[in-house]
Amino acid sequence: MIGAEGNMPYAAARVHARHGRRLAESQWRRIETSRQLGEYLQLARSTALAPWVASLEPTHDAHAIERTLRSEWRRYVRAVARWHPREWQAWIDWWSWLPLLPLIACLARPEPVPPWMLADPVCGPIALGNPEQRAQALQATELAPLAPAVRAGLPIGSAWQQQAARLMPGVDQESGARLGLLVRLGPAAGAESAPGAAAALVRLFRAAAETAIASGCHLALLGLEIERLRGGLIVRCLLPATGSGAA
Repeated sequence: MIGAEGNMPYAAARVHARHGRRLAESQWRRIETSRQLGEYLQLARSTALAPWVASLEPTHDAHAIERTLRSEWRRYVRAVARWHPREWQAWIDWWSWLPLLPLIACLARPEPVPPWMLADPVCGPIALGNPEQRAQALQATELAPLAPAVRAGLPIGSAWQQQAARLMPGVDQESGARLGLLVRLGPAAGAESAPGAAAALVRLFRAAAETAIASGCHLALLGLEIERLRGGLIVRCLLPATGSGAA
């Protein structure tokens, strides 16, 4: 990614301010008491989640909700990347594709993709044909490093991790180890290991304060929050009469 030159003190201040806005569990419980999508949205808009749901309406279907969240995620990550020195920007920008990995994994399957996927602004244009044709189309996009995994049917999360490792700037041994841990934890957003991943990310955020590693931890932790938000929205969208509690 090409962006304006940022600097680490400015980036660290912005990241720490955003990190401090993470919702307390009591705030999540208050939001998750709602049973209807409209009420859920209203409660979410009274918290730091407001920018993520600002354009959503109770009439939106599940696919529109997910497309919106993916778009907002890319917009936010790219803003964070621009706060940083140029040597860190490509590495941080690569995090903008994390929510798209399940869709990219669909491209490796021989069967046609579901119709809703064709409406995705990123995956839609490359989703036609067989896996080889999709991999060729992917090769011409910013997601080109994932094309070999699509072609060979390999795990997309591992391919994302490998590219993240390639994009790491040169750092000392300790920072390199922390970056390696962070990259392994990154795709855990939304996985069964999310609680353990969150605890490890919080520890790493504190240990690597004022560095770009902390910025990556912020994004990974935020990814877990957005996944929780996504689950709450989708449950209430699909089951408006019964959706309640944590998604």
